[in-house]
Order: sequence, then structure tokens, then C-alpha cells
Amino acid sequence: MKRRTSRVLTLAVATAILSAAATVAAFAETPQYCDGLVCLKDGTRFGAPAEAFPAQSEPGAVSATQIVEDCAAAQVSSQSFSCGFYPYSDPQTVGYGPWKRLTSDYVNCYGGNNQNNLNWSSSSTYTTTNSVTVSSSVEVGLSELFKATFSAQYARTWGTAEGETQSFSSYVPRGKKAHLQHRYQKQQASGVLWINYGETGNQPGQGYGHHYYAITDFTATSPVKNEDEHVDDQVSMSSPKAARSDDCS
Repeated sequence: MKRRTSRVLTLAVATAILSAAATVAAFAETPQYCDGLVCLKDGTRFGAPAEAFPAQSEPGAVSATQIVEDCAAAQVSSQSFSCGFYPYSDPQTVGYGPWKRLTSDYVNCYGGNNQNNLNWSSSSTYTTTNSVTVSSSVEVGLSELFKATFSAQYARTWGTAEGETQSFSSYVPRGKKAHLQHRYQKQQASGVLWINYGETGNQPGQGYGHHYYAITDFTATSPVKNEDEHVDDQVSMSSPKAARSDDCS
């Protein structure tokens, strides 16, 4: 996905304190998108990439991870603050995710001909989720927030979905072991994630000294859903590995 370069601002500028006269009205205001940042009606512009925020929240500055956690919490319960997301564009597909194990290993200890000996057929479903990565943490729970900002065409394809793997058969050579694995296509969207804290205290759910923050170049990932709300899987056998002696005991 093409990423838009945002101006790097210091946190002091990114979270500028508004004048006392404008405080009551301004803190009820929903920020607007302003060319890679967000802004208020009085002209205040703010936003910075995740790496410009402190690693941990501290008086006067909240961490990017805390902003994401608080925003996720606001999606599932009533909070005294609000958050939103302004995408740079609709989601773009970015290829398939990593292979994930689908079955335990099948061990071929005694040989046999080249007929299929590793079989999978399942009508059961499993859940796939969207995710966002900030620092070293992965958070989920922002699906509905993102969906609300995309065009109707892409909102339908975004977010948590059910996956269903088709039947599959393969052959494991004698003395080898292997398992079935699957992966699904991903899509990503980048934009500005903003939050408006109702309180400025130094606790989760509060603004650590300020009301407004915004993370620029914020990227979220989701499985691509079909019209039936399911994801398409690719299924394959893992590379066969030599079986150990205790595998055949």
C-alpha cells in the first residue's frame, strides 16, 4: 500500500493545549482530517507517528500502545472519551499471511505406495480476526471502528470472519512426517487514529495531561472476506521432515 508521509511533530506540538476560553467547546469537538494530520476548528493541528510517542505512558505524554488499548476498550464499553480513524485510502490486498498448522503430524513409519495417506475434511469453522501492531504489542477489537470509515464496498470485506478449509489429501514419504497447513489473503489500511480523552488524569482511559492525540501512518490488517462472509484458505502439506525413532514407537 502506498503510504503517505506525515510531518513529524514533537509531542508538545502534537498535543498542544488549547486556550482556556476555548476549552469547554473544543474538548467536545470531533477532530477533522487535515492532510495527513487531524485538526480542530481553531486551526490546531496534531498527530505524530507511533515512534514519536514514549514507550510507556507518563505525566504529560501517553504511549501509542495505550492510545490503541484505550480506543479498543471504547469499542466494547461506554467510555468518557471518543476515538476515530481517517484512512488514507480504502483497504488494499497485501498477499497471503503466514502458514499456520492445521493438523498434527502424520508420520509414515512403514512406507506404502503413492496413494494418499494424509487426509483432511472438515466442515467446522474457525475465527479470523483483524489486528493492529504498535510497538511490540498486537491489539484486536478495532474492527467496527475501521469498517465505519471505509466505503460500503470495502466495509463488507473488513474485520472478523469465519474460515472454512476444504478437503485435502497428500502423500507423506516413508520415514518422513508432515502436517497440513493453511493461510488466507490479507488486506491493510493505513491512516490517522485519533483519540479525545474526556479526562486528563494519569490512568488508562485518561489523557496523561492532554485531551487530544493522534497516531499517523497507523496500519491495520484484516483477512479478506468473501460475499458469504467467509475467507478463502490455501491449504498445503508442510515440507516433510525425517521422523524420529520415538515417532514410530
